[in-house]
Amino acid sequence: MFRSLRRSHIPLLLLLSLVLVGCSARSLRGNEGGSGTPVPGSDFHDSFVPGQTGKWLLEQDEAGSTAIVNEQLVITIASPNTIQYATLNDKVFSDFDLEVDVAQHSGPPDSSYGVIFRMQDGQQFYRFDITGSGLFMVERRDSDGTWTRLVPDWTSTSAINQGMNVPNRLKVLAVGSTLAFYVNDVLLVQVDDPAYTGGAVALDAGTFGGGNLQVSFDNLKITAGNP
Repeated sequence: MFRSLRRSHIPLLLLLSLVLVGCSARSLRGNEGGSGTPVPGSDFHDSFVPGQTGKWLLEQDEAGSTAIVNEQLVITIASPNTIQYATLNDKVFSDFDLEVDVAQHSGPPDSSYGVIFRMQDGQQFYRFDITGSGLFMVERRDSDGTWTRLVPDWTSTSAINQGMNVPNRLKVLAVGSTLAFYVNDVLLVQVDDPAYTGGAVALDAGTFGGGNLQVSFDNLKITAGNP
């Protein structure tokens, strides 16, 4: 689903955990209603061509929006301290190799964006995000609303291309409890976490102290099974 979460305000690069707020108060629009029970995912590609896209849940309100624009999935966030995400509604994946292009077009450079995966519901999932200032984070969200960082802190890497309108290729390789994370074909970290073995995939973006963020995703490729 496409949801809104709120972050605590942070100074510059000291990024703090997220706190869920008011999801039930926000209506779901776009592909509302979904397509019933999600099915195990086979190989999936999406270039976001209108009429040929996957079944993404899209939403628009005063806080932000998701839309298919110029053959990209675009997330726009007006509010500070907010995460929003759009879920591929009708498929679930356990082991997979996922790759997607992402670029930031506006907003503060410490804004983040990336991939949510093995999503059980709006409360439980893994999240891999990078920032426009060259940091990355891997974390897990649990049903009680807590976040567990799978790396010690937001970590700087020269593998991330910084700046506006500059693409980065993200990759997540999930095989059993082994999760590996790449940017532009550079392995950033590999972790072992057995909490979630399968679930939905989503694309996310988030703001901290400032708003007016716009991020686009393109060329999503998911190879299902043990790559």
